[in-house]
Amino acid sequence: MPLTLCIAALHTVFPGVMCVVNRRYIWLYGRSTLFFLRPWLPVRIRNAHLAVEYPGSVVVCNHQSFLDIYLLAAQDQANVCLITKSWPFRLLFFFAPTMRSAEYIDAESLSAEQVEALCLERLRDGVTLVIFPEGSRTRTGALGKFRAGAFHVAVKAGRPVLPLLIHNSFQVFPPGAKGFHPATIHMEFLDPVWPQAFAGELLPHRAMMRHVRNLYVKHLTSVTGE
Repeated sequence: MPLTLCIAALHTVFPGVMCVVNRRYIWLYGRSTLFFLRPWLPVRIRNAHLAVEYPGSVVVCNHQSFLDIYLLAAQDQANVCLITKSWPFRLLFFFAPTMRSAEYIDAESLSAEQVEALCLERLRDGVTLVIFPEGSRTRTGALGKFRAGAFHVAVKAGRPVLPLLIHNSFQVFPPGAKGFHPATIHMEFLDPVWPQAFAGELLPHRAMMRHVRNLYVKHLTSVTGE
């Protein structure tokens, strides 16, 4: 905690540098957590390098459990900005200064226009956005309805969407569980989806959203065999 507060304090003196440092610090914290949990929660990820190959992209991820925020560290891109609800800033109060210094976006405390402006600014700076398009964790394990915000930003910025699939974190840590159930978690980056492919649609961002959600349905079904 003292290190976290020290890093956050330095942000006031060196905001540009410390912003990048804090993002890497959070990524390393998440990766070290996954390392120590590996005997009980091994993570298998395919195409972990894709977010590095496409910096300044919009990573969308299905949201199965509380663990998903930590699982983001399994991929190789450290310069990421998470768009999230307010609860991590409240419940992870000891970590909140670092998240704010990393310029994570608290979407619940801002208007939609402010969130969009900040997202576009991050993308112009080459930062990779991470958004859970379902908006909240699934309560049943099923894929939820997608919201269009992430895709609207991708279309406006002309940047690709990178779908990141998480499978099995719901079974490991379902809502209301007092502990976790050891199991292997599988993750996979799909190929980038470019907004230019939907330029002829009446609402390109919604067409893009439907396409990406269909990819999730297809790939998650193939994993579960349902």
